[in-house]
Amino acid sequence: METDTTGPDFPVSENISKNLRGLENVSTFIEESIEEERIMGAVALVAKKGKIIHFESSGFADVEENKPMSLDSIFRVYSMTKPLTSVAVMILVEEGKIGLDEPISEHLSHFENVRVYSENGNHTKPLNPITARNLLTHTSGLTYGLFGNHPVDSMYLEANIPMNIRTRNKTLSHDLPNFPLTGEPGSAWVYGLSTDVLGHLVEVISGKSLGTFFSERIFEPLSMSDSSFRIKKEKKNQFTVAYEWNDDGRNIADHPETSIYGDELTWESGGAGLLCPAQDYARFCQALLDGGILNDNRILEERTVRDMTTNQLNGAIWPFYLGTAGHAATTPLGENTSFGLGFRINEKEDNECLNGSAGSYNWLGYATTMFQIDPQKELIMIGLTQKFPTDHSFIEGFKRSVYKGIL
Repeated sequence: METDTTGPDFPVSENISKNLRGLENVSTFIEESIEEERIMGAVALVAKKGKIIHFESSGFADVEENKPMSLDSIFRVYSMTKPLTSVAVMILVEEGKIGLDEPISEHLSHFENVRVYSENGNHTKPLNPITARNLLTHTSGLTYGLFGNHPVDSMYLEANIPMNIRTRNKTLSHDLPNFPLTGEPGSAWVYGLSTDVLGHLVEVISGKSLGTFFSERIFEPLSMSDSSFRIKKEKKNQFTVAYEWNDDGRNIADHPETSIYGDELTWESGGAGLLCPAQDYARFCQALLDGGILNDNRILEERTVRDMTTNQLNGAIWPFYLGTAGHAATTPLGENTSFGLGFRINEKEDNECLNGSAGSYNWLGYATTMFQIDPQKELIMIGLTQKFPTDHSFIEGFKRSVYKGIL
């Protein structure tokens, strides 16, 4: 792909078709990662004060076919879907269609009889009902089954709850109350299927599928034209191959020609289902950075974005680490961090160039994708590759390369 190294100003909202290599630290880090075969390819985008200062595709979208990565390559962003679902919920909150602190059972009656886990098997009624705020902050007591060693995690895994990609939001939402909560709602941050329940909540309240709501209220206003839950036939050529690294080496985990994200997909997962290119996601981030607006198209009020990106844990236990099923917690969430309404927040200036300024917020995706928004520096960074399991060292290295590059 042709590369510009200087070039004019490129607003985040305008399409770019040529590589813009503005941060050598970032280019070098990604090139070395590809040479070492830690990843096969990546797209990196960095914007400052609303202008893209670095936008580069590197390596391969499909190694076997020798197909290069491109700026418009479409990625499975997994849990980077969660912030969009959180925004969708807050749109409904602003419209007065749901209250943050009202029981979700007022809209999802199947949650009326949830119980809290007890070792003796006599699971008890929670002291407080699950609210939308609990779901947004991951303090609902719902889990994934994949990231902890609580007995309820084992129940989820035995029932194949987190792995059933052929489910639907409604089906999953109705299944979850059949399992006890890991703890009292509001008591602790537990990463789980809370945001998928929010996806169903959006569908029930709006009367539309989550994909339709996203399209009408987020994608169209922000010109996120290549974002969807299913890969469009005319966009298949942009879709990357997803790779898995295991003891046997590197394998193809999902291929565009046989992808689970085709027309037959039934689950528009609010927690992990989005397909998206880098610049589409950058437009979403820029709208948040600018207080809920992009190109005069407002999706949220500024005060709502401010609430979403400040600590909302309210005394709930926030772990510094996540684990994997049945194992000790080793994945860093970060000291001096907290959680808002859909975002991890850095509470203290990070002098090691990892979490950035106080008030910066971020999240990541299972296939080694990440974004970070740093309001103090008016900075957005997006790093997308397709590697299972999540390579946290790549994500941390990418963030450091960006911060060192702009110093």
